[in-house]
Amino acid sequence: MSQSEFEIVSNISELIKIAVQVIMFIILWVAVFGARKEKRDGIVAGLFFFTNIGIWFLPWASWVRYAISVVIAIGYSGISHKKQIGKAVFTILAFYNFHCLSFLIANSIYMKLTSARMESLDGLQNGYEQQVYHSMAVGISLTLFFYTVLFVVMTVVFCRLIKGMTIMIWQDVIMLSILNFVGSMMASMVNNLLVVRIDTGVFILFEERPDLLWKIPMIAVLIYAGETALVYFWQRYRVLLAERQKHFVEEQQVKAMKQRLEEAENFYGSIRKVRHEMKNHMANIKGLAETGQYGEIDEYVQRMDASMQALEYKYATGNAVTDVIINDKWRKAEKAGIRFEADFRYDGEIPVFDLGIILDNLLDNAIEACEKLEQGKGFIRLVLKKRKQFLLLTVENSFDGIVSMGKESSFPHTTKQSACPEIVTEHGIGLKNVHDIAERYYGGVNIKVKKDIFYVTVMLQQ
Repeated sequence: MSQSEFEIVSNISELIKIAVQVIMFIILWVAVFGARKEKRDGIVAGLFFFTNIGIWFLPWASWVRYAISVVIAIGYSGISHKKQIGKAVFTILAFYNFHCLSFLIANSIYMKLTSARMESLDGLQNGYEQQVYHSMAVGISLTLFFYTVLFVVMTVVFCRLIKGMTIMIWQDVIMLSILNFVGSMMASMVNNLLVVRIDTGVFILFEERPDLLWKIPMIAVLIYAGETALVYFWQRYRVLLAERQKHFVEEQQVKAMKQRLEEAENFYGSIRKVRHEMKNHMANIKGLAETGQYGEIDEYVQRMDASMQALEYKYATGNAVTDVIINDKWRKAEKAGIRFEADFRYDGEIPVFDLGIILDNLLDNAIEACEKLEQGKGFIRLVLKKRKQFLLLTVENSFDGIVSMGKESSFPHTTKQSACPEIVTEHGIGLKNVHDIAERYYGGVNIKVKKDIFYVTVMLQQ
């Protein structure tokens, strides 16, 4: 094989290697960000592919192609994936690590095969130069084959592992990318040390240290195994965290409803007690009237009226549970100097258990927000409307105008200190409960803020 033929084989191998890299990056990207079938995504993937191929034909260093690819990937993630730049950084580092580790292992195989082939050649034999080029061409082809197989296996295994990955915060990105960074840096250093020019000639690492021919690939495999294990356990941790949070939320829901039912039982118990004592009250009033103590009668009736007001329901909603919840929140609001209005009529369109959780959470949040204001400036307005098969529940309340909306969530961050911070992390369980119940009834939660007024609208489908 002549030198020109060898150069053709080398160039074709390099083009194939670039094509493999781009395809693996796109596969890894889709796995991390989730499969999408929009026409725009296909166009961007095609442009990304041909851009990498086109840059190879230009007289630029290979790092320029990687730099341009990184800029394109991060820019695209910021535009099309709600600015999930952390995920993009993780994907880029994982890809580069797999590329470096695959090349390192394949290059070790190439060096072993090439050195063995070169030792078998006779330098005095005719056509020695052609045999050298032929051996190098075979070595390059085998390197490309092993590189492609290793890269594909690493990427496919990793993609199956990270399928369905949730939103990543920067702490997760840093933790999961440490081994990717270490692996790629180690591979780059070893590749730079494989062949080093010195004053007296050339230093070839594997000739000086032949034991590294199996040690370096073993280290590369262990780095890859460590990265996959780290991602696997992180995924399991996230699942466990979600299950714990779900269990915690369900416990809070049951606890809240038990409290409401106890309040209802106590209320109706008080009514039965008053009815039982009414005969004694009437006998006392009759006795005072017979003795002519009319002033005492007036005072006695006022005391009875005060005790009866404690049992009065200002809002009759049509259901005992919602009666208890709304009137209980009204009393708390009145006690705190908060104006409370309710236009609420419930006819059992959805289970009262779920509606009670929604009311309990939204009204508690509203009262808490109003308590931060000056006395008399807080107000809460509760409205339930029916639109065909839909229920629209709106809670409107005043607040201090300070709200911090989550970057990855439509809910504002909580200002409460959780008793279980490792379970409830991004926001309080109140709005999360409401959102989960709304989705269960094919609805949703809409939050609006206008100056110092906070609006929450919950849509539920009967």
